[in-house]
Amino acid sequence: MKQVRIFTFLMIVILSSGCISVETSFHSHNHNYPIKVFVQIEEENAIFEIAKFELTVGNVTIDRLDTPVFVGRVGIDNGKVPIVFTVKGSLINWYGKSFKVKELLSTIFNATSYDEILITLKIYKEDDTFRVGIDEKKSGIIGRDVPEEVFLRPEEALLKRAKGTEFYGELKEEIRENERIRSKLLDEYKRTGNLTYLKSYRDSFYAVRVFGELAKWRRLSEVEYKILLAELKANNAYYSHYTSPTKDFSALVFSDDSPYYSTFRMKDSLNSSLPFIYYTGRGFNLYPVTAIHWAEIYFQRGQNEKALQILKELSWYAQYGEYNGKEYVLFKNYFHFENSSIPWVSGYAQGMGAGVYAIAYNLTGNETYLRIAKGLVNSFDLPPRMNGFVSHTKYGDWYLEYNYNSNELVLNGHIIALQGLYYYWQVTHDEKAWLLFQRGVQAVRNALPIFDTGSWSRYSNIHGDASEFYHRLHIRLLKWLYDVTGDKYFLEYARKWNDYLMIRGLKPEKI
Repeated sequence: MKQVRIFTFLMIVILSSGCISVETSFHSHNHNYPIKVFVQIEEENAIFEIAKFELTVGNVTIDRLDTPVFVGRVGIDNGKVPIVFTVKGSLINWYGKSFKVKELLSTIFNATSYDEILITLKIYKEDDTFRVGIDEKKSGIIGRDVPEEVFLRPEEALLKRAKGTEFYGELKEEIRENERIRSKLLDEYKRTGNLTYLKSYRDSFYAVRVFGELAKWRRLSEVEYKILLAELKANNAYYSHYTSPTKDFSALVFSDDSPYYSTFRMKDSLNSSLPFIYYTGRGFNLYPVTAIHWAEIYFQRGQNEKALQILKELSWYAQYGEYNGKEYVLFKNYFHFENSSIPWVSGYAQGMGAGVYAIAYNLTGNETYLRIAKGLVNSFDLPPRMNGFVSHTKYGDWYLEYNYNSNELVLNGHIIALQGLYYYWQVTHDEKAWLLFQRGVQAVRNALPIFDTGSWSRYSNIHGDASEFYHRLHIRLLKWLYDVTGDKYFLEYARKWNDYLMIRGLKPEKI
């Protein structure tokens, strides 16, 4: 009802000011309306499912991402700028299917007659179609709520911020190489009409776009420049020779080593043991979760040198801070996932990272590894506003695999974080880690019934049936919880979920 009242108020104010037609407040060239309005489409949410789009705002068509476009002028009444407008157009997904969209949107700003306004639109999925809405966080008065740098191209924003830093020359060279690569891919798309080339064009440029968007709003840290350069080099190397993979979560590594046969291996001057993970529209990204998972696998297999090499390289991208007088460490992700903002953090990486870095310290005596492990444990104290990932639920403290959604409780990610805390405790006997472990174990015990459908397990509290892979993983993780706690409740659930496999005629896990 509140939204209806606000919209009704807007309509009354706008109509009484005599400045609009039914569908739009915008006037292209009438200087009696003093405030210029720019509109852009942001690169978030469902845009990654879209190959091409054309959206019309007022009389202006927008077909580019993160690019402010002048759409017209609006009036002001006693410091208030109410705006009502229609967005309409078409979207084409990566399978060539076309969708029509039409939305009537409204917003209101406090401004002066000298101000200019940016409205940022987001495309999001609802049921089986797409919708358009306003991102209020990235909309406002230019120069006050929104930085003037929003008008820069992403590469321009990056180089402007990097000027005077040690990264400027190398970054400029990699951006130039990226321009050459994507120009070639775009030419191939225009020549053939094949969406694979358009996808590859978008993918190859993602690292520049996402860090460029950050650079429009703030300065980048030293570690962020390092991550950007690593991702840009990886994408440049790959897209110099290949088009995008056909499946999301494809892994790329620039060495001969990988714990999985399906990993795509390349030889290049990058020469890195770290995995880069592919998602449609986002190219290849450094993903600490996967790197830490690989390190754990190598330790389990007794391939310690391979694990240590990964952890050594990953340590270059650790970000340090202080909270309540204690140093913490975060491994941040710089790619959009579902409805995430950037950067975001995974409790999986924070928890298991503490464990594998403690193991690395135990093997090498390297104090840097112990510092990172301690910092990762301290990161469990962080509040949400500082990229915290602990959700205080009715079941107990839950360690979020995706900290941008405190409502999604992922079972495997939480228990894997517990494994890492347990490994850390085994090395250090740190009481804090033991307390975090015990709280997390109790939360699993309390919440297990919500993950049981009666015939299968659920990936999370808000998803349906888990895939067979994750169902089996749940069984193994519950068996592990029984092994380390002695609590038969976990064994009962492991056996119950193992029975679900046999009922479906599938081979059970050995528990």
